[in-house]
Amino acid sequence: MLKNEDILEEFKKSLTATTKSISKNNLVEINFTKENSSIDGNYINLTEPNIENIKKNLTYIRAEADTLALEFRFHSKEIHKNFIQDSENANEILNAVEQSRIEAKGSISFKGIKSNIIKKHLLDLKKNSVNENNTIADAFKYVSYEQFLNIDLGDHNEKNRNIIKQKIGDNYETVFNDLKESIDNQEAFGSKIKKYLEDYGLYEKNESRKDSDDISQDDDINSDENKNNDDNNQKNDENNKSKIETETNTVDLQQSVSTEESDEIGEDSSEGEIEYFPKINANFIQDDYKSFTKEFDEVINANELCDQKELEKLRYNLDKQVFTFLPLITKIANRLQRKLLAQQNRNWDFNMEEGYLDTSRLSRIIANPQNKLSYKQEKEVEFKDTIVSLLIDNSGSMRGRPITVAALCSDILAKTLERCLIKTEILGFTTKAWKGGESREKWILDNKPSNPGRLNDLRHIIYKSADSPSRRSKQNLGLLLREGILKENIDGEALMWANNRLKNRQEKRKILIVISDGAPVDDSTLSVNPGNYLEKNLREVIYHIEKNKEIELIAIGIGHDVSRYYSKAVTIMDVDQLGEVLLDELSEIFNIN
Repeated sequence: MLKNEDILEEFKKSLTATTKSISKNNLVEINFTKENSSIDGNYINLTEPNIENIKKNLTYIRAEADTLALEFRFHSKEIHKNFIQDSENANEILNAVEQSRIEAKGSISFKGIKSNIIKKHLLDLKKNSVNENNTIADAFKYVSYEQFLNIDLGDHNEKNRNIIKQKIGDNYETVFNDLKESIDNQEAFGSKIKKYLEDYGLYEKNESRKDSDDISQDDDINSDENKNNDDNNQKNDENNKSKIETETNTVDLQQSVSTEESDEIGEDSSEGEIEYFPKINANFIQDDYKSFTKEFDEVINANELCDQKELEKLRYNLDKQVFTFLPLITKIANRLQRKLLAQQNRNWDFNMEEGYLDTSRLSRIIANPQNKLSYKQEKEVEFKDTIVSLLIDNSGSMRGRPITVAALCSDILAKTLERCLIKTEILGFTTKAWKGGESREKWILDNKPSNPGRLNDLRHIIYKSADSPSRRSKQNLGLLLREGILKENIDGEALMWANNRLKNRQEKRKILIVISDGAPVDDSTLSVNPGNYLEKNLREVIYHIEKNKEIELIAIGIGHDVSRYYSKAVTIMDVDQLGEVLLDELSEIFNIN
């Protein structure tokens, strides 16, 4: 009989394979996170499941994955952008009906998907039936799906039908039947929606209300006007507050976390409805990457975040968790060390009084026993004057075995290279808070200026500096096991930070190895910027480093293909391969045959 952990792994493998197959896109990668399900670039982020919810909500979990996979298969972002209006109300309806088109098209093609999505909608409608303030976008979503498939989503959908009747009349079926005829053609479908929005007066410009709504949100956050007309930033904040109240067990996929971290996450996390399409502000003009404020950012040594006694305990737990893995990685590291040392130029001083016996001069002793034995001593030569920097992603999605193995491998690798006179530093990057921290609070107090850029407090951690011996920093890596340390990841700025540290070093050869498990994600930043804002910055930073050629950049992706970002990258699907891959990459760098 399979254990719970094995069941979870098998389920995740099965869900990953099914989702990729449905998406019919070779670039799609599946990622399991603590956050709500979403799409980020080519990544489908699915909420980390647990045994209890697999048993209770299997269909719901599968429906979430199905819907996101169908978006990759049947939806074009480029076509969708052509129909974006300068009316937030119109955009929300457009997004909702397009979502239903995708779900309906998938339901027609796959009976299993149809069953999953219908059951999910029934659960959501039942949960939302207590909400008296149904939005018009929700009404269009559920009623259009119902009409496209000629099904009945039950009495809980009656409120939504009444909303549609009030807006477009009792013969609303005619409108949806017309849309249904273009369900296979997204462009024609979008054109029809745009026409109906104009015909029924649902196309309303909201520019003049934007500033006044921003100011009034905090005073009247629960009003109907703010819920329907507020700008994108208000929507995000308001949803974060309201989702706490409507939280249910329907999609409760969070694993247990510490009390401290639960409090932090709880303020902003939710089990609410998935947003399959971002709310787009048609007047948004993207500036160069920037930070709203750097006032709350920090670069800090690991031992400053935790007292020594706790660090020792965490380090003990780290070693204990990977006890079976340790001998293998140590063996590989020793092999690397032998090969590195063998490559060093061996210079000798001869005719010494002590040292290694000089066998080449033994003939002199044979010829004349009165001659003294001759010895030689090896000179120490620094190996290629090299420094290696390991930059570890400290995001919440690395929690568990990935971060444990990454910490141990980095530690052993640092010791190995140190014996070969190669300096090594170990760095980590995360944020100080979930979803904004003090940066976001300052932005709210400043009346939420538009286009704020990066909107979270950075935390860059130094676990081991290049000039510090490994024995002094051994305890520091235990910090990675502390609850509440791993949060969100802003890769671009972290990569530039590590790059600048190396540029200031005197070594002739500089190598930067990034260990990550996916694309940059920070909910606070992405809620008020384009969806690719952080990813675009990461690509620009990588391009800058690789073009400069001053530093050799290598990336190791854990469970995800990072070659779409980095020119030199390797992907490992099993985290236990990390040690071997790290050492193999270094072997290749130093041309070890």
